[in-house]
Amino acid sequence: MVYANQLVQTWEAARRDLPLPEGYHDVLHIGGEVSLCNPLMLSWAGELREKIPSHALRMEIRDGENLLRQLELGVLDAALVYQPEYWPGLQVEQVLEEKLVQVQLAGRPDPYVYIDWGQDFRRQHDAALPEKAKAALSFNLGPLGLQYILENGGSGYFRTRVVQSYLESGLLEPVPKAPEFSYPTYLVYSRDRDSATLQRAFDLLREVIQSDDDWSQRWNPLT
Repeated sequence: MVYANQLVQTWEAARRDLPLPEGYHDVLHIGGEVSLCNPLMLSWAGELREKIPSHALRMEIRDGENLLRQLELGVLDAALVYQPEYWPGLQVEQVLEEKLVQVQLAGRPDPYVYIDWGQDFRRQHDAALPEKAKAALSFNLGPLGLQYILENGGSGYFRTRVVQSYLESGLLEPVPKAPEFSYPTYLVYSRDRDSATLQRAFDLLREVIQSDDDWSQRWNPLT
């Protein structure tokens, strides 16, 4: 049954690409985890459309496990994930090193909101902060947890680029003496599908990462 489902996924992906849209020579299939879709995946998509106009673009937003499975099946050309698998034939490159820092709404630091950033984070967080390991309120999607805190108060762990502008404005403030955790992003792709076009796409990704260090949506609930 597993193999049958995999074949169906591969067939469905191929069927979507045939025939190609008029005027295009090929298709780029790019995947990314949910919390990366805005703004990194969105900005990358804009650059790909502008700088590689010969290729149609298929963007897939899924959890990391599904993305890696699609890479293995050949459905995706590349994916951005937080916890890669080092399978034979897969190229893994770290493209971004971020930190998860604990912040709180200024003047309203409670409650503590547990943001589930994956298995590695849970293990490190629960070891460093056992008293916060069983919080009464938790989210498995960072942007949703952040919006909750901005509207209702509280504290939690978020990526540095996402909270930068809120910290600069004073809307959020760092929690004193809170431990910080590493949270890198990896580019993963099959060596068998490597091409000059794909390498050009990766160069554009690196340019996007280098040029944009503020990933907040600059949404202010007080205005």
